[in-house]
Parts: sequence; structure tokens; C-alpha cells
Amino acid sequence: MEKRLIALGRIFAQIRLDTYSAIATGMSVLNMVLLVGLIYLYLRIAGKTHAGFSYGLTAFSGLLLAQNSGMAYVCGFLTDYYNWELSPYFAAVSILEFVGILVLLRVTL
Repeated sequence: MEKRLIALGRIFAQIRLDTYSAIATGMSVLNMVLLVGLIYLYLRIAGKTHAGFSYGLTAFSGLLLAQNSGMAYVCGFLTDYYNWELSPYFAAVSILEFVGILVLLRVTL
């Protein structure tokens, strides 16, 4: 009976971690969409003003886009190769990045 309860606990833990992985993947994809919009806006502003700050923000957004692409790939396709206990932290980082990108988008518009 005890072994069955332990096995059942592991199944529920796996489902919970799968949920965190799905949240991290979804938020990373949403972040990528917002970052493509930000890159478009910054390039449009840089084309009009030729300000170095806009080029820097474009590079920053491009690096964040690369990081979110990697996060979505790892959480979505390489689930066998990373530690499942990190899934809640990946989800938290993706959510915090989403909030930060929204603030940056709001300040830009």
C-alpha cells in the first residue's frame, strides 16, 4: 500500500511539474511575440531619429528574444534533458519577463 501511495505521489508531482513547464513554454512564446513587436518599434524609431539608444534597445530586445526562444525550445522539446524541479523557477522567470516586457512596451508607446 505504501509503495502505491509513493507511486501516486510521483505521478501527481509529475503532472504539477508538467503544468509549470507548459506555463513556462506558453509565456516564453508570448514574450517572443511581444519582443518582435518591440524590435519593430525600436527599428522604426531608430530609422527616424538615428538615436543610438534605439539601436541599443533593439539589441537588448533581440537578446531577450534569443533567450526566450531557447527557453521555449528547452521547456517544450527537451523535457527529458533538464531537471524537472527547475520547472517552477522557469515559469516564474517567464512570468516576470512578461511583466517587464509589458512595462517596456507601455513606456515605448
